[in-house]
Amino acid sequence: MSDPVSGLQIAASILGGGAVGAIITAVVTSYRGRVQPIARRVEVSPLFTSGFAGSSLTANVTVSDGTTDYKFQNLHVADIQLVNRGNCDLPTFTFGVTLSKSDKAVHVEPYGLDRHHIANLQKPCTPANPTSDLDFKLKPFNRGNSYTLRVFIVAGGSEPDSITLGSAEAVRFTEIPSLAETIAKAASTYAVHIGPFEIRLPK
Repeated sequence: MSDPVSGLQIAASILGGGAVGAIITAVVTSYRGRVQPIARRVEVSPLFTSGFAGSSLTANVTVSDGTTDYKFQNLHVADIQLVNRGNCDLPTFTFGVTLSKSDKAVHVEPYGLDRHHIANLQKPCTPANPTSDLDFKLKPFNRGNSYTLRVFIVAGGSEPDSITLGSAEAVRFTEIPSLAETIAKAASTYAVHIGPFEIRLPK
């Protein structure tokens, strides 16, 4: 499919003359050179609810690395999803996930990928070597590509503190609303259709 921005550029040059074409070219250049938006969603849930079996039973999660068993009382799972919402294909994309110092990641599992999309963890993260700082390289991260990383976190408190995403690359992170938030937003507005237009009004 042809680039709609390039089509706009050509059409403006034909219809509007040199001055309009120059303006459109400047706008298109600015659009293409803008900081790329990367959509993110972070959802954290405990592996089991505290006190689910009453106060007389203490539950632990046991994990094994093949040689040693590790027991955790407060293990959570964070699903971190990233989507390239920009207008550029990125051969590679590096970013970091930073946890609170009291929270430790003990395992990372990418899922939903295929053999053409690779998510690499740059430093080891195991139950024997937990860490609060995770660095990833995604290859490739083209327009519309989505990666999801499942991070197993031992929380220092009742639940993990905030999880921060950052990158040295020219990107900005934007939030992906959850399904519940999307439904709530849709339910909170009326949609009025006037010909080909839709006008949304708050309830």
